[in-house]
Amino acid sequence: WCEETYWTPDVPEIPLSILPFVHYRGWIGEDPIDLRDREVSVHLRGDGLDLWGGECYFWVVGPGTTNQPTRWHLNSRPINISLGAWSDSPDTFRLGADESTWHRSWSRSDPPSLEQCLAECESYGFSFVGFTSAVQGKLSMGSFEIR
Repeated sequence: WCEETYWTPDVPEIPLSILPFVHYRGWIGEDPIDLRDREVSVHLRGDGLDLWGGECYFWVVGPGTTNQPTRWHLNSRPINISLGAWSDSPDTFRLGADESTWHRSWSRSDPPSLEQCLAECESYGFSFVGFTSAVQGKLSMGSFEIR
């Protein structure tokens, strides 16, 4: 779980986003992972959570070795967050490489394509995007799986 005292907007992302759950594979000695056409399922629960008009998205970052890292948010597919109780089933979605269904929120010069980022994903997680005021409350993850 994570709550409002632990998150801040991530700069220089456009639009601003908050990254409450982050998994940096390199920090724990894991190699990049190929997420092309993988299925993700997650149980997210909000307690006292106010996104101020924002939504929750899955995001990926990759690759940072030959190019500068780039973050993409799957903004065509908001993640369901049950409020005050756990939902009966996880929210499940597929990670396709169609750039029209994603938003590139951050990159440096010569950014890698979404296909390349998914194929050599170095980190991933969940974000809040589109909020109009400081996001408040608590977010919990009950399960998370990539298949």
